[in-house]
Amino acid sequence: MEEVQNCVVKLRSNPKRHRDKVYVGCGAGFGGDRPMAALKLLERVKELNYLVLECLAERTLADRYRIMVSGGKGYDPRVKEWMSVLLPSAFKRKVCIITNMGAMDPLGAQKEVLNLASILGLEITVAVAYESSVKTQGIPLSSDGSIGVEGGRSTYLGAASIVHCLENYKPHVVITSRVADAALFLAPMLN
Repeated sequence: MEEVQNCVVKLRSNPKRHRDKVYVGCGAGFGGDRPMAALKLLERVKELNYLVLECLAERTLADRYRIMVSGGKGYDPRVKEWMSVLLPSAFKRKVCIITNMGAMDPLGAQKEVLNLASILGLEITVAVAYESSVKTQGIPLSSDGSIGVEGGRSTYLGAASIVHCLENYKPHVVITSRVADAALFLAPMLN
């Protein structure tokens, strides 16, 4: 992304505020959380603009990498369960879901969510904010659509990549890889 280069974030020229007030709810705080609490929040808070699902920690990231190397999913396998519970309400209420359930394979998680949305009869946009280095730019995706991650290494992203997704794609869902927890909440406020 042109906004992030060598760990330097370029300030946006002429940023536009979309709202005077932004309402961000936290629907999950760890990988083992329950989606029904997030659904209650989504249904009860009428002013909600964004619902954040923070489900990734160093331990879960390492687990996802280990499982991915063994041929499993590099993203949180519960993304389908979470989205099947939340997407219909979020779509109807125009609440954008932002989650780091993409872990080591955010593009795989995107595909999973888009397939689910199709089954549910929802036409949605799912944006992906993930680590892209000069070294990996232009490298084709693997046969399963994931990005090759060398030795499971990844770096924390900030809010810039999520803001980029929100501003440019107006998504219903944003899926990230490893981002600073605060970035998940800060990005909607910058949009």
